[in-house]
Amino acid sequence: MRKVLAPVLLALGVFGLAFAGLMRFWAYPNGEKTPLDLNIPIIATGPAQLYNSGTGQLESVQLRADRNVSVDSQASDSKNVVVSETLCIVIQRDNPPPCVSATDPRLLPNTPSSDRVAADRKTAEAVNDPKYGGNVDGNTSIKHVGLTYKWPFHAKKKTYQFFNPDVGLASPATYEGKEKINGLTLYKYVCVTPKVEAPVFQDIPGYYTDTRTVWIDPVTGTIVKGNEHQVRQFRGGALDGQTAADLNLTFDNATIKYQTKKAKDGRDQIELASFWLPLAGLLVGVLALTGGVLLLLAGRRQPPPSEVPPPPEPEQQPDPPAYAAPPATAGVAPPPQPPGAQDNEATQPLPR
Repeated sequence: MRKVLAPVLLALGVFGLAFAGLMRFWAYPNGEKTPLDLNIPIIATGPAQLYNSGTGQLESVQLRADRNVSVDSQASDSKNVVVSETLCIVIQRDNPPPCVSATDPRLLPNTPSSDRVAADRKTAEAVNDPKYGGNVDGNTSIKHVGLTYKWPFHAKKKTYQFFNPDVGLASPATYEGKEKINGLTLYKYVCVTPKVEAPVFQDIPGYYTDTRTVWIDPVTGTIVKGNEHQVRQFRGGALDGQTAADLNLTFDNATIKYQTKKAKDGRDQIELASFWLPLAGLLVGVLALTGGVLLLLAGRRQPPPSEVPPPPEPEQQPDPPAYAAPPATAGVAPPPQPPGAQDNEATQPLPR
């Protein structure tokens, strides 16, 4: 039994140590990639002021922005992920659906919009390769730069380039500190798009400025919460410099909870692959190797049956001395002995 069990334990120990190393130094680093099954609805709401051409005044309204971010798994590969985004912003009047027709006055100008970008699955940096079909509203001449819909795994406390599809430019997103949301400690980044020329409403020339604030889970790179303050102004003519739209949108609570769960699930998977599975393999390997070695050593210390000396024979004790009866006189028969007397006589001492 010992001859069979010792090699089995040794083999199990080697397997456990190999498994621990494989999980920690190969499977975990190579498996830490943006998944290819994402389909994330993001809803942001908030107040806005829109220019009313009829009154010449700004009108206060409530907006809802419905954004859907999904992965094109067919176009993605082991290194890069292709992400498609659609956005529709609707004035919240008369209980509208998430998106309305282009002729509906409740639809915010310049929406619906679309964006398609390829990004490295580990660094989240944009990849401009024509085979992925990147574009902004169908315009393939716009090249994505930096990050778009996700931060890299294990985000750093540094400045990243953050792409804005509204103007087709990337601006610095600076690290501004930590903040706790729903039990997660997140990194806060603020990205300011400086004043640039951009259409106000379709072909109407204007100026554009934007400040985006994102709260990032530093482990998975998930954008848990986002806020955008965007201002569009008319450019040229009598309305030069007049605000056309001033909106301030923030992820709603349902979206923040959804993104929080995504981040926590991702953290659990990373912790399982980087810590718990390697630890389990290490413990099994060490214990199994220890047990196998001890069994082998115990087997070597005990000699085989052919070499075991035979046990000593038991020592024989000498019989006690017996004393004989005195010889009888010749011709005279000894007197008859009572029953048992012969035995007693045999054991009596001789008279002195």
